Amino acid sequence: MMTLQQNLQMGRLRDGRFIAILAVSVVVAFLAYIARLSDITHDAFHEMALVRVFAESGTFPIGDVFAFTPTVNPAVHHEWGTGLVLYWCAGISPLGMDGLAVLRIVLVLAIATALYRVARNSGSHPLLICVCAPILFPLLWIGFATIRAQIFTLLFTLLQILLQQSDWQGRKTWVVAWAVLYVVWLNMHAGFVVGVALMFLHVVERWLTELGGEWTIESARKACFKLWHHLLLPPILAVGLQINPWGSLYGPYLLRAIVMERPTILEWQPLWMTHDSTTALAAFSLSILALGYVAKNRRWSRLRGWLFCCIAAYMALKHLRHGSIYALVWMAYMPGWLTPTAFGRSVISSFMNCRTIAIRGAVLTALACIGFILWYPIWKATIPSSDPEGAMVYPTGAVRYLRERSFSGNVMTPFVSGAYVSWMCYPQVRVSIDGRYEVAYRDDVLPKHNQFYAAEPGWQSVLNEYSADLILVQANSPVRKSLGTVGTHTEGWRVIYEDPVFSLYANEFIGK
Repeated sequence: MMTLQQNLQMGRLRDGRFIAILAVSVVVAFLAYIARLSDITHDAFHEMALVRVFAESGTFPIGDVFAFTPTVNPAVHHEWGTGLVLYWCAGISPLGMDGLAVLRIVLVLAIATALYRVARNSGSHPLLICVCAPILFPLLWIGFATIRAQIFTLLFTLLQILLQQSDWQGRKTWVVAWAVLYVVWLNMHAGFVVGVALMFLHVVERWLTELGGEWTIESARKACFKLWHHLLLPPILAVGLQINPWGSLYGPYLLRAIVMERPTILEWQPLWMTHDSTTALAAFSLSILALGYVAKNRRWSRLRGWLFCCIAAYMALKHLRHGSIYALVWMAYMPGWLTPTAFGRSVISSFMNCRTIAIRGAVLTALACIGFILWYPIWKATIPSSDPEGAMVYPTGAVRYLRERSFSGNVMTPFVSGAYVSWMCYPQVRVSIDGRYEVAYRDDVLPKHNQFYAAEPGWQSVLNEYSADLILVQANSPVRKSLGTVGTHTEGWRVIYEDPVFSLYANEFIGK
């Protein structure tokens, strides 16, 4: 007969296998959820192009080198560190562009690991992590395109929360690790301000907890003695902000970027403007209900991180791009908040009582998702070039035409296409815009491009202002019907290349 200890050990092993199966199925399900996001984003191209210039010239370009239109100086490309990683994966490694897809898989696994660790440190039962995570997939996917700097912000946010959790445990050496994380983060993505806000709210919450409602000199003295290491954070913030290629110029750029309005950029639109907004809003609403439930049934002092989670919820509703940050923070905290509640215990009990059914469901889900991943290979990166109506489509044929003819000059480009043209054709070709928006261009450059390609009144004046040798036009652009029409101010432009997606127009003085 088995002893009690052996029975307990067998039970733990059985529970461990059960949790592992559920966890793997959740990760595989998310990989399947983002498998179709294999198209390389335009951000990746201008980030890699910048790093290539640095690698080939040995000098980091403080100003812009890619555009012929009015730019700002300095051009603070806050994602240059991400470009360094992407350039190694796609430009140097033997994987080529598929290296970006492989990198995304690695980062997803790293984020999943960090998320699990944060949730467990918050007191979550492993089952609730597996149950809660899929709820906000409709918001989480926004940060997992192939590949954007925001994915590093997601990983670094979780790493910072882990450091903050060690602070709650009384450790102080985490400040050194955070200083390194902070400097790396600000050189990879301006989303490091998320980390700064998260740290500020953590410090406020930590001090309020330590004071315990006693606003006396003695309680303040005790708090200072215990939390003296928090006084190191402001100088780390100030000094660390200077450690970048632009030094003290980074700060003014950052302030300008934070307050800038972006009415024409989709990712800065409200959550109800996202793809499949009904599902996204339903998931968001469910997450808010869960917040309300734990707020009602738990003491606020037990909900560490609640203030940042609520602010992240507001930012997600306001801007699409913040949806993934809120989803990740909610996934990290909510399982731990729910675990001690009656509802949380009932969910755990239900899964434990239906262990066989749950395992079968998880295995079938994982197998179906693996089949989907094989159909849409997540380890492959694609360059979309065949959809004339696509919002993100690249002029592969037009670029091939330019390269075959060794063209050198200025090409007016749509917002998304310019980065790909720079990646493939710089330094022979300079573009009019390339997706960097406030990073490199004067505020009026994008509105004028929108005016031109939409053929709005006065669009011809844009051509007179920008001395382009060629104009790249997508098939669905309204200006295509008017450009080069006899009797207009643009009759000197003629088509020199055309495919179902893009056309190239040349000034009459430019030969084929």
